Amino acid sequence: MLTELFSTLLVADGGAPAGGMGTQFLILIPLFGLMYFLIIRPQKNRQKQIQEMLNSLKVGDKVMTNGGALGVITKVSEQIVRVSFGERLEIDFVRSAIANVITDENSLKEAAENK
Repeated sequence: MLTELFSTLLVADGGAPAGGMGTQFLILIPLFGLMYFLIIRPQKNRQKQIQEMLNSLKVGDKVMTNGGALGVITKVSEQIVRVSFGERLEIDFVRSAIANVITDENSLKEAAENK
């Protein structure tokens, strides 16, 4: 149906393209606008949320890493976050390796589903 609409707009009586390059360009503008609102804008918003979460990490936060491991932050520096996975195991991660901050069991389930 969409292709029929475009072909009706672009083709004149004799089957020759109507309007030439200008008409084709005018059709592309709404398509780029649609692509922006369906793909680019939500992706930018999600990236902004992730960056805010990474910037707000603090000692004592329960987190899930990108690998799915759950632990508690014991040290935070500018680029590195130290996560404790028990009494004797602490591992340093780059901030971007933290997938989510876990606040309760519901957020843990949501984090696992979104991964």
